[in-house]
Amino acid sequence: MAARPISATKLLVASAGIATLLSCGGGGYGGSQPAGMPTASLALTAANAQNVAGDATLASLDASKRGISFALAQLQGDALPRTHVLSRFLAQQIGALIGHQQAQPAVLRGAAVAMACGISGTKSVDASGTTESVTFSACSDLPGESISGSFTISNIVATSTGLSGSASADLIFSFTGFPDEHLTGNFAFSVATVGSVTTTTLSGPAIQVSQGTDTQQLGSFTLVSSVDSSTGARTDTVTLNFASTGIGGSVNITTLTPFQTAAGKTFPSSGTILISGAMGSAIKLTVLGDESAPTPQVRIEIDADGNGIFETVLNKNWSDLSV
Repeated sequence: MAARPISATKLLVASAGIATLLSCGGGGYGGSQPAGMPTASLALTAANAQNVAGDATLASLDASKRGISFALAQLQGDALPRTHVLSRFLAQQIGALIGHQQAQPAVLRGAAVAMACGISGTKSVDASGTTESVTFSACSDLPGESISGSFTISNIVATSTGLSGSASADLIFSFTGFPDEHLTGNFAFSVATVGSVTTTTLSGPAIQVSQGTDTQQLGSFTLVSSVDSSTGARTDTVTLNFASTGIGGSVNITTLTPFQTAAGKTFPSSGTILISGAMGSAIKLTVLGDESAPTPQVRIEIDADGNGIFETVLNKNWSDLSV
């Protein structure tokens, strides 16, 4: 199949996956703006509403839509939902690094430990104080995929209910049949568990991903995800600026009512976000049901002239937004 640009919040790396994995077991963005990255505020219209609303919503859910995220989802197994896809990979890396740090004798701290990957390539883990990093060199554990680059966690602090710290990523994912994907960015994270509910908060100035000629960026983001282990239900709240070559500009995304997703479902059954564009234009997306609900499952309202009145309504299903 031909590769298409990925959905943005695959970049939202601290969703429920991090919370779940860490309960079991910052800094600024240093990269330069990619050439041709469209950051000007985008005017929202009835013509671009479905495309913008779809990408913005899937960005808010770290959903598998195109390209590498699809490949990652396939590798993670059909039993897992097609949301929080890349976040699950990053959660795995954070959990592995913390586990390695806790197991490493103090006398060995600062000494890099190299190991062979399952099929080919190597990875090296280096621990020093409250910082731990892993460097991948064409590391392949599954046929047709490899990872190169580095992932680091630092400033790890234990709290009464969990932990906090920061992470940085500069990773290249290579999958047969897809263009390489380059992920860069830094973020701060905290995880707290009270009773059966684990809440993860992630914030940072910018995370970027590029794949072929497509580039997407999350800016000035704060992401809060809570998972109830007794029910499997998940709640997601986001605030961020989303820019991409796919939509041709940038929009601001804020949560009006949090997304609520039931256990075993891919998409939420309720929740509302506001997508704000140039000259006061806006889109309000309201979830009416999950992927198994009757038509329509999503309502998109458009205020193209910025007068505060949503003059156009589109009724869609999740399948319309995730193609």
